[in-house]
Amino acid sequence: MESKKYKITEAELEIMKVLWEKESLTLNQIVKTLSQEESKNKSTIKTLLYRLVEKGSVSSIEKAGRENEFCANITQEEYLKKENESFLKRFYQGSCNQLLLNFVEEKKITKKDLQDLMDMIESEEE
Repeated sequence: MESKKYKITEAELEIMKVLWEKESLTLNQIVKTLSQEESKNKSTIKTLLYRLVEKGSVSSIEKAGRENEFCANITQEEYLKKENESFLKRFYQGSCNQLLLNFVEEKKITKKDLQDLMDMIESEEE
C-alpha cells in the first residue's frame, strides 16, 4: 500500500512546489510566496500545511525564539515517480506501451519526440 505522504492533493501540491524550491520556509514565507501567485488566505495555507505534516510529507522544524520552519520530507523526483506509477496503473493497467500508443494514435507525440525516445532507448541498451 502506498504511503500517505505521497497522496498529495492539488492544493497541497502548491505548497510542496514552494518547499521544493527552498530548503526550509516559515509559514509566513510560504503564505507570502503563494499570495503572490494565487489568492489563498493564511488560514487555508496553514490548514493545508498541517495536513502535509500529518501525512509525513513535510516536517516542522522548531526554532528557538522564531517561527517554526517547514521542509519537504520527499523530493519532487520521488513524488513524480509515485504519481507516474499510479497514473499508469489507474489508466493503462501499468503498461507504458499502452500510454505511448495512445499518444501516437492521438497525435500528441511528434516524430522528433519518437526519435528522441528511440535514441534514449538505444543509448540505454549500450
